[in-house]
Amino acid sequence: MNAVTSVSREVVGPLGVNAWFIDCGSGRAVVVDPGGDADSIISHLSALNAEPSVFFLTHGHFDHLSALPALKRRWPGVPVAIHPADSEWLGPGAHERHRAFFEALGCGWMVARYGGDLPAPDILLSEGEALPGDLVPGMSGWKVLHTPGHSPGSVCLYNEEFSILVSGDTLFRRGYGRTDGPGGSMDSLSRSLERLFSLPASTRVLPGHGEETLVRDEKM
Repeated sequence: MNAVTSVSREVVGPLGVNAWFIDCGSGRAVVVDPGGDADSIISHLSALNAEPSVFFLTHGHFDHLSALPALKRRWPGVPVAIHPADSEWLGPGAHERHRAFFEALGCGWMVARYGGDLPAPDILLSEGEALPGDLVPGMSGWKVLHTPGHSPGSVCLYNEEFSILVSGDTLFRRGYGRTDGPGGSMDSLSRSLERLFSLPASTRVLPGHGEETLVRDEKM
């Protein structure tokens, strides 16, 4: 039996990102998409009586990772995981790329109020790979699904045993992520959605924004 005991949510940041917390047991939790409001994320972990084991990014857009600098100051040894195709959104110089991207979308103010470099990635995620058990105890049942389209490095986190898909901005309730950003592709997203729709119909979908849904309710 996988060690996961619960999955909970905190809505964070000005764009209402769902930060998901996967309780791995033994006082450890995976934090998915820490998109702002670091104090709220810290409080949520405290309520779980858990320390973070990894900061897992479903993709590299700023609204899904803006709490990282504060969280890394609090927990400098906790690794940051992202797909290599989106790794340019982390590390030195990434802040300026985010600013230019969000200015083009008309909300550059969201990035401008943050300063300094973003942390570099520690783990580069691969298709089909379980999160490393030595870094993330209790996560061996979770697999990375590479689902490009919203961004080149978009990924989902899937647990077949518990029928849970953490979908980031690839799939929402009654929708899917936009493809007009850097590296976005509707053709790629369509193929990624077809793949997700092939999962069991009762799979819970925990998206990057909005309420959760089921695979069977989103098939087109």
